[in-house]
Amino acid sequence: MPLPNDIDEEEGYPEERDNLQPLLSINNFHGESSRPQPDRPQQLGAPNKMAHSSSSNIPPLNFYDQSPSVASTPDVTPVADNEDLWPKKWRRSDRRLKRLNTELLEAIEHHDIEEVERLLKSGANPNATCRLDLVSACHLAALTGGDALSLLLKFGAEKHRLDRLGRTPLHLAAFAGNARQVAILLDLPEEMQDRVDNDMLADAEEDLKKICQLTKAMANVRCDLGEIIMPLPKTWKDNIDHDCREIKCTLPLLQPGWTPLHVATSCVRVHCTRLLLAAGADPNICDEAGRNALDVTGLGYYFDQQINAKHFTSILQMLLKTGITPNTMKPNGLNKLDTPLHTAVELESIESINVLLQYGASVRCLNSAGKTPLHVCVKKELEEPLQILANYSYKDADPFMAMVDVKDKEGHTVLQAAVEAAWVPGVCIALEAGADVTMKANDGETPIHSAAALGNLDVLTEILSVAKQKDFIDCQNEKGETPLFKSITRGHNECVVTMLQEGASIKITLPGDVNVFHVAAENGSLEILKTLLEFNDDITQVMINSLTANDRRGYGPIHFAVFNNHVQCVKLLLSKNADVRLRTTSNPEQSSTPLHIAAVKNHVEVAKVILRFDKTTIHEVNSMGWFPLHSASHHGSREVINRLLQEGADLSGYTEGPKKYRRTAIDMIINNLSKPTEFLEGIFNSYISTNCLSFQESSCEIKIDYRILMPTTCEIEQMKVIEALLKTGNRYGQKRLLVHPLLESFLYLKWKALLPFFYTIIAFYSLFVSSLTLFIVSVFFYKDTERIAPFWLNPNIWGYIVYATIFLVLCQELLYMNVKSNKYFLQVETWVKFGSIGFATILPPAILVTPWFLSEWLRHVATLALLLSWLELMFLLSRFPNVGYYVLMFGKVASNVIRILFTFAFLIIGFTLSFMIQFHSHIPFEDPWAAFVKTMVMLTSEFEYEALFEEDQSKELATSRTIVRVIFLIFLILAGIVLMNLLVGVAVNDINDLEILGNVRRLAKQVEFLSILDSLFYNKLFSKILPEKVIKRIRNKKKVIGIIVLYPGKPQWKNNKVMPNRIRDAIMNIAQAQQKQIEGALGMKMFNRKLNKMYEIITKKDEQQKERPELDKIENTPGKIKLQHEEIIKRFNNLDDDMTELKCQMCTFTDASKSPVEKIYVKLDQISSEIDEIKQFLTRLEKKLGNI
Repeated sequence: MPLPNDIDEEEGYPEERDNLQPLLSINNFHGESSRPQPDRPQQLGAPNKMAHSSSSNIPPLNFYDQSPSVASTPDVTPVADNEDLWPKKWRRSDRRLKRLNTELLEAIEHHDIEEVERLLKSGANPNATCRLDLVSACHLAALTGGDALSLLLKFGAEKHRLDRLGRTPLHLAAFAGNARQVAILLDLPEEMQDRVDNDMLADAEEDLKKICQLTKAMANVRCDLGEIIMPLPKTWKDNIDHDCREIKCTLPLLQPGWTPLHVATSCVRVHCTRLLLAAGADPNICDEAGRNALDVTGLGYYFDQQINAKHFTSILQMLLKTGITPNTMKPNGLNKLDTPLHTAVELESIESINVLLQYGASVRCLNSAGKTPLHVCVKKELEEPLQILANYSYKDADPFMAMVDVKDKEGHTVLQAAVEAAWVPGVCIALEAGADVTMKANDGETPIHSAAALGNLDVLTEILSVAKQKDFIDCQNEKGETPLFKSITRGHNECVVTMLQEGASIKITLPGDVNVFHVAAENGSLEILKTLLEFNDDITQVMINSLTANDRRGYGPIHFAVFNNHVQCVKLLLSKNADVRLRTTSNPEQSSTPLHIAAVKNHVEVAKVILRFDKTTIHEVNSMGWFPLHSASHHGSREVINRLLQEGADLSGYTEGPKKYRRTAIDMIINNLSKPTEFLEGIFNSYISTNCLSFQESSCEIKIDYRILMPTTCEIEQMKVIEALLKTGNRYGQKRLLVHPLLESFLYLKWKALLPFFYTIIAFYSLFVSSLTLFIVSVFFYKDTERIAPFWLNPNIWGYIVYATIFLVLCQELLYMNVKSNKYFLQVETWVKFGSIGFATILPPAILVTPWFLSEWLRHVATLALLLSWLELMFLLSRFPNVGYYVLMFGKVASNVIRILFTFAFLIIGFTLSFMIQFHSHIPFEDPWAAFVKTMVMLTSEFEYEALFEEDQSKELATSRTIVRVIFLIFLILAGIVLMNLLVGVAVNDINDLEILGNVRRLAKQVEFLSILDSLFYNKLFSKILPEKVIKRIRNKKKVIGIIVLYPGKPQWKNNKVMPNRIRDAIMNIAQAQQKQIEGALGMKMFNRKLNKMYEIITKKDEQQKERPELDKIENTPGKIKLQHEEIIKRFNNLDDDMTELKCQMCTFTDASKSPVEKIYVKLDQISSEIDEIKQFLTRLEKKLGNI
């Protein structure tokens, strides 16, 4: 704790306070005590006569040694009343004194008596004190023992010192059990000290009691209740380099108000306790907590002190003989304190327990941990102490309640504590002692609940035999749980079976309508769930599909099993007629089916079980209008998404609700998954598979599955999925999925299926363009050339033909308009087409009107009609797969060029006006428009430099020719070179990317066009126009087959030619990569399986070795090694016999064969050398075994 403000730790106290009186003034002992005793705690009531007589009449602390300590200090220690009177040569002697004091403290701490005596003779102050906690030399000497304390007192040390925490040397001597130091501090004569130190005989004890009136005050001195703040004389201080914290850590922390007797009994110091009692120590004095010496006996056990059980018993007997009354260990006494009875149980001291019980100690008192002595027995599994405590005849026992029914702070009885500790002997003792199985703890649980949660069938059966008699088997705790629920939660199937047989009810529910099926399914207890489902079929059918309340998720048992990914439980519930379409409550789970929950949690194995049971559940929607695929997509459940798609889920399916908020599943995938494009690409790859890696084999098959693009729910519109993909935009580059071989091949096959219908459209529009072109040529060409047109180019005839073709095109466009509705008018091609038709409609009648025919505007109309009609024809031809992307590349390049020109338009306009002004508005810069056109032409390198600066204009430019040439040069560099190269570079910066982009744009256009054609055949108007047979034939022809199989090993197979080589090669590459990935996964799975088997074998072998350590020792005995040695010698002899026999056989074989004998001998020599090597190896092995 901090020192007062006027105290400096370095300097101690001010020098003017050095001459104050010692810490304990002798004169004060005849007056009022310097350390007031605390009041008796109110809960103890009025003190008894003995306590009153012994504690209230304690005389003041008197010493029969009336000489003051200061006067007894030897002359070697400088003593002066005033520092100013010291000679100058003594001004630094205080530094030397502090050093000597420090060395004295260290010598006492290290038990160096000779060094202590030398330092005292050299001038060290016997009252040397550590400045941090005011621990004096006497404190250390009393704690360490030996002769140091006698030396200090001989040199005049003050022995009744208080440190900062109120401890005296007598307290520390009692703590350490140093009886001689206690006797010295009690000022006993030397003869008495020797008798006490040797042995505390009865006569010595009697002699000591005779002088107890002199030692009584010292024996009853108490630790002060607060921090001691007192002046420290300068001559007592230690040096600044003294490690005070080391001393602080070695001293014990005593309880406030303890006497030396408290300290001695708490540490079980028998000799010191007997000495203090004989010296007049009052055992009834209480500390601040109200405990006397008996109450704290053995308390040091809880502070890591070594306690001797025999000494503990001796002290108890010693204290009880004094007639002491404990303030603990009684029903109305101090509670939640560690009592001697608790300590006796902890020490397993049967004798101490019997002593305390005979004295009347109560077992109802709680220790600091909130446990009774009975509960401590259960905690430490002490069978004999528990027997004694449970069956003892207590005077204060309640006749209506067994003693083992006492409760700890949590309300647990001894029986419940034993059950929770899984201690069967304790359970038996408690039941034998009459424990009540119906008593509830603070949380409402009974021993039956604990036994059910424990899972020990024997314990549960024993308790149930009592509970059944009291009809208490279905008792509920504060959570509403019955013992059956506890067993289900902990997964004890045998206990569940037993309780069901004993009559436990399965109809009881927890708050929130939670029944036993919900709990079993949630915990994944398969065997328990099976037991419950088969217990009563009628109850099962009623409860298997029951839902919990909204605050418990509103789940049924199958929902809990799905939510927690308990696959086997889901299978079991479905086999027992659980509803696979059972919906949760609308709040908070939005009436979800089990498949929705599996999709949300990404439990793919559960989803497989559900889909295997009923595949149609993929079309169920929740209250939000979401299919399971939408739920999986929204929560990023990748594995479930893949599985649902394999089972036929629709990527293009919309959620239900207002049109503004409807979303497709593929849109959710794109916007909720990380790297959605790569994810979809992987899914599309999985629909291309092969059965082998070698494409040269004739049995090799490549299967292309298009069913993901045309799910069974939308067979009418096969382009729906790809349309939904395009509607998601291109934020994550998802449009490049159109060039995936699966999608591109599908679009190609779809294109081929619809190609005849496209040819019809092309034919109609080609007739329109051809008739319009011939009509315009027949009118204007022959008029301008003044030639006579042939009869087959009669404008009137071609005019009617133009109107006929316009009618055909308009009919076709009306069908388009009916299919595409509003989107139809948002496309450029639509307006180009209608522009060409509109202008073409004006031309035939305008020719018949002479004023119109002669006017120029008719030519403009004809020009626009021709240009727009041929442009539309180019747009139509761009739908063809082979040439279409060139047109779209052209559009992309054109857009880049126009964008750059608009960016640099200010530069071009600046040069345009500059040229017009400098050339005096002469041709070709006669006006701003002409100047702008000429400047744009000059950008294409058509400069005509000589024509611009010819002689006719040189005269006008004579004054500014140099400036014009500078402007021209700047234009040449900035516009002609820099700008044009920039246009070329940006327009075709990456041919490959441009080609891919053109292909993507072509496919996007093709998707849009094919979607129109696909929808056209299901249009009501179209169905009314054509006969029904024709419609059916057309619809069948336009469909793409769901699965196509390619045979790369059979080039002549018809399906090998259904798509271009480029697409087919890409499909083969993906199929090969997929097969490699599958084989790699299978190989890794097999490797893991073998690795697991190896691990199991090694683990099992290790366990067997651990279980048979004695057998291993026997095998390593010398006798066993000798047997192994003899067995090896025997095998060597057998090996020699075999070698001899082998040589004989080889010789016989050589004689019988026609082979050269020399070769046989060579082989025999080789075999002999190898056998010799083996024999040498075995010999070395034999030596090693012999050494063992």
